[in-house]
Amino acid sequence: MTFSFFDLLLLIGMTQGVIASLLLLFTRDENPSHVFLALAILSFCLLFLKIIMNYNGMLSMLSFRYFPNSFELATAPLFYFYLLALTDNGFKWRMRNLIHFLPFALAQGYALLLFFVVHDLPTIHAKDSIASELHYVLIKEVEDWLIVISIFSYLFFGYRKYIQFHKQVKDNTADSAYPTLSWLRNILMLSALLVVWLLINMTISRLNLLEADTEIHWKLYFIYQAAVTYYLSFMAYRQQKPDLQQIYPSEDHRKNNGVSAETAKSLAQELLLLLEHEKIYLEPGLNIRQVAKKLSVSPSIMSKVINEQLNKSFRELINEYRIEDIKVKLIEPENTASILSLALESGFNSEASFYRVFKNNTGQTPKAFIKSQR
Repeated sequence: MTFSFFDLLLLIGMTQGVIASLLLLFTRDENPSHVFLALAILSFCLLFLKIIMNYNGMLSMLSFRYFPNSFELATAPLFYFYLLALTDNGFKWRMRNLIHFLPFALAQGYALLLFFVVHDLPTIHAKDSIASELHYVLIKEVEDWLIVISIFSYLFFGYRKYIQFHKQVKDNTADSAYPTLSWLRNILMLSALLVVWLLINMTISRLNLLEADTEIHWKLYFIYQAAVTYYLSFMAYRQQKPDLQQIYPSEDHRKNNGVSAETAKSLAQELLLLLEHEKIYLEPGLNIRQVAKKLSVSPSIMSKVINEQLNKSFRELINEYRIEDIKVKLIEPENTASILSLALESGFNSEASFYRVFKNNTGQTPKAFIKSQR
């Protein structure tokens, strides 16, 4: 058995995945999101193991024929529950959630049954005959399409959950260092491309659109999948779980969040006066709870007032004031402080987020803005 460059690339992705999974399981604080992600990455690694065994002829050997490895249907729900555990303040694992893993359990159960039924048979032909009697080809075809449906479904619900989380961040905290988990959006986009590619490859194979011995489309697909796994493993271990208490109002505050139009308008005016006179936006970790407390209302009411009366999120509102504050400082002739120092004085606590917000609000970099004003 020899390993090709293709096998080497898969082994790199698999090794990185196994290491990241072990680190997530054993060297981080107790966090259910880490468990889900570690298991999701391990399911990818088991797929790579099956691919390597297949391309090296091991699955054609008598001992490994029908090796029971059908973990693909577990990957999408595991990653979805990782996203839920990471972004949903009220997430708790419940036994009824096991229904999401029923397709995986059936597929793996069938694989184990087939393996043990044919294990002691003396020839490959005898094993293939029993597999045919157990409808192996039909069941694998159904399993393949279930994988596609599963990935599409969980990507849809996962992306919707990510958008909800992102809105919660924008509506409830102006802390520029608060993690928005943008890398997760990248993973979702890369996974969407992955499943589209998978669907194309399956169609090509079933319609015989390429030569029977042509595997380049599948090999490129598996290399891309290994790269996505590598990126996921690398990014996931570096991330800290966001403090969800900052962006989700308590249960008491959610119960009564209705206000009249007149009251809402009055609260909006009070908020603007608070920003202009007390300059509360200079506080780097400012969140909507603090502002709501100053105006004696609940955070949910405050968020609703900002959204409906000012037509923007809490973060957008605070950042606008911060940008106006630093713009004045940047063009002061006597100013000798660095741009970063001024950004910190204006309420930002992250250099990267400051440059991004400044460019989005002004269409210029800070240096270009200074030059244009002078």
